[in-house]
Amino acid sequence: MVDSLDNHFVFLDLGARTPLFDEVNMENYATNRIALKCESVGISTAKNIMAFPTPAIGIATGESVSLGLDLGMATKSISLSGIITEQTIYKQFSKSDIDLTTYPTSYTDDVNGQKLVKVNMTAQEVCQLIHSYVDASFLQSHQNLNRLIILYAGRVGPDYKYYDEALSDSTDEDSAVKTVENCPLIPFTYRVRNLSEDGKRRDILDAKGSIPIGSFPEPFDAGENKIDALSGFVRSFDTTFVGGQPYVEFSLSFEIANASL
Repeated sequence: MVDSLDNHFVFLDLGARTPLFDEVNMENYATNRIALKCESVGISTAKNIMAFPTPAIGIATGESVSLGLDLGMATKSISLSGIITEQTIYKQFSKSDIDLTTYPTSYTDDVNGQKLVKVNMTAQEVCQLIHSYVDASFLQSHQNLNRLIILYAGRVGPDYKYYDEALSDSTDEDSAVKTVENCPLIPFTYRVRNLSEDGKRRDILDAKGSIPIGSFPEPFDAGENKIDALSGFVRSFDTTFVGGQPYVEFSLSFEIANASL
């Protein structure tokens, strides 16, 4: 699994990758997607609860009290930092954009009536690409970086049972699960474990008391095109070019939001 990802565990998706633009017809998991080598990932979840001081209670009891009004709001953001290296970029365009007869067949292909371009970009080229995309708006689907994928090692599935991929072949209870580095990769989301044993209910366990709107993600499979991702937008992207250095240091701030208008 790790080898197939070339040690990348964080990806930025373009708007042209989302289901609205027929993601099922993407050639592979890397199409219309940019990989980042992150050294640190900072995830911030801030609960927005309004607190109101209550008058007079402190006079009667000697202890003041504030009441919290929980309206179910939170602000979520992610800060990434690391390096960008040269990588192969896969872009899939409409058939009217590219005339295959004028491109070498070594890096173009015809996929489901669309044209796939495969090019190897330097680290600086990838940075320029991302900067130009952050500068665009939601109307440019091939520039709009609107989803973030973070893969992490996980063992426990949506029903609080171990993933099959997380279990070792050993019958010894002390080694019944695989070590962290050999566990399956799970996309980071804000969904909770809510699946019944028969797979028919999604309003139990951690989701009790809520209306289920999604499922806890399954392990990532590089052979599948669809990956659970965090929707939102890039708030800022900063890079540092150093002469003679084959890679580029970067920092990126991503704010989670369901839609950008």
